[in-house]
Order: sequence, then C-alpha cells, then structure tokens
Amino acid sequence: MPEDFMKQLYDYVDVSVRHHLENADNLKDFLTFVAGFHSNVSTRNKILTYGYNPRAADIKTKEGWEKQGIQVTDENAVIYNIQQNKDGGFSERIMYDVSATDDLPDPFESFPDAGFFAERLILYPPCPIRFREPPLTENRKASYEPEKGIIEVTSGFRNEEQVCHGLLREFAHFYLHENEMQMAAKNSSDTKIKTEYDRDRHGIEAQAVSYAVCTRYGIEPPKLDVVHPPEGKPKDMLRVLEGLDKAIQKISKLIDDGAKDQRRFIGQGNTADNATGQTGAVQPRNKAPTQGRG
Repeated sequence: MPEDFMKQLYDYVDVSVRHHLENADNLKDFLTFVAGFHSNVSTRNKILTYGYNPRAADIKTKEGWEKQGIQVTDENAVIYNIQQNKDGGFSERIMYDVSATDDLPDPFESFPDAGFFAERLILYPPCPIRFREPPLTENRKASYEPEKGIIEVTSGFRNEEQVCHGLLREFAHFYLHENEMQMAAKNSSDTKIKTEYDRDRHGIEAQAVSYAVCTRYGIEPPKLDVVHPPEGKPKDMLRVLEGLDKAIQKISKLIDDGAKDQRRFIGQGNTADNATGQTGAVQPRNKAPTQGRG
C-alpha cells in the first residue's frame, strides 16, 4: 500500500477519537461495540474496525481463520488494521470479521440476573472489598480507597443492578485513577487542586467502563448522559479511549477467569444482600486476584 493510504488510516483514527468522545450517544455506541468485541487488538485498530463494520465481533487475517478450519466467504469485506513490522515500521494488515466467514461469533457469558453478576464481582475483585456501616454518604455507597488498597461498600443500594454499577465504577477507578488518587491522598495543595479539577472526568470515565462491562454481560447498564468534552491533541484523546478499553478488558478478564475457577470460596455473608440492605461488615476474600494489574 502507498504511504498516503497509511496516512489516511492514521487521519481517520484522529478524527474518530474526537467523534467518539464528542457526546454521550457517540461514546455509548463505541462502548457497545467494544463490549461485544472478542479480538485482542489495539484500541487504534478497534477504532478502525468500528469504522469498517460497527457490528464486527471477532477479526483475524484470512490465514488466521484458515488455521482454525474456518473459511472466509466474503473477501470483499476487508477491514484494514495497522500492524508494527519487525523493522519497527508500520504497515496495513487485511483482516476479516467473523461475519465474513462460515462461522459464528462466540457469545460472552450471560448471567441469569444482576444478583449472580454481583456475586461474581464480589468474589473476584481487583483488590479486597470490605463491607461496612454506616453508608459513606447519602449518595455514596461504594468507594475505592487507594491509601488502604481496598474498596469499601455499604448497604443502601436500591437494587442489585445498582450494586453492579457501583462495584464496576470502583473497579474502574482502581485501574484508571489509582496513581492520581494516591497523590491526592498525600494532601498536598497542588494535588488537591488537580483532583478537584479531574473529579468529574474520573466519574465519567468510571461510569463509561461500568456501562460497557454491564453491556457485555447482559446486565442493565447505568445511565451515561454526559461525557468529558474532547480537548487537546488526538493522541491525548486516543489515550483516554485506550484507558477505558484496557480497564474494560482487565475487569472482563477477572469476570471470565472467575467462571473458569471451580473453587467457589464464599465467605460468611458474602452476598449481594450486604449491599442492598443487610447489615454487618464482612470481608469477602482474604486475598484478591492480581491478574491484569499494571
């Protein structure tokens, strides 16, 4: 491919990141795509794939599909991705979605209701969870505490969907904002000012991750009505989407690994009921999984 085509691919990504962060509807559409996407490719390539086929679920090269005994049936349904070459340069790579083959996409695990999903989140968090009373504040039922390295959860959620939304938001804070929150905890004036400025952005990003993970597993997602307006250079906006994407994948890995784990350790009181009205503080797990933490 000529160099000008590679430039077109990069330019398309630059325009698209601003579009995806421009308003809540655009962001929800892209998050819904990410939630249903199986392939382990970069966020940049997910943006490109979405541009070619917003319903794509799993992409591979023609050779990759054939290695699995699957045939590409529509060679016109080309999806261009960007790959890094051995010499350090970059070039285009031709991919095909599963919809262009004689196979069907694998479904993600589904949960019978939000209660079962909340149980999975409680059993397989990225850091220890501690139930406590009384509520943190009237409107705050869960909180990641970086200085303690735990997520605190209280009763008072109206339903199990809200338990899921609250836990996922704090999981997202753990993966997205831990360093900034730890800096704020040191109580210097500079970091306090920065934290106040970033609080809205942090909340929106955590809500976006919660929305995508719930969508992936068939749980009613939380509302996502506002976004942080795009600002800065395209690479800065791409970094925001990369952060959301990585947090979604890390949390999903915890959930999926929990499905594979046949050991069902359940501590006393370790149920979603503790977050929807039962009293008493419990420690769900003595040791949290560390997979995917970085």
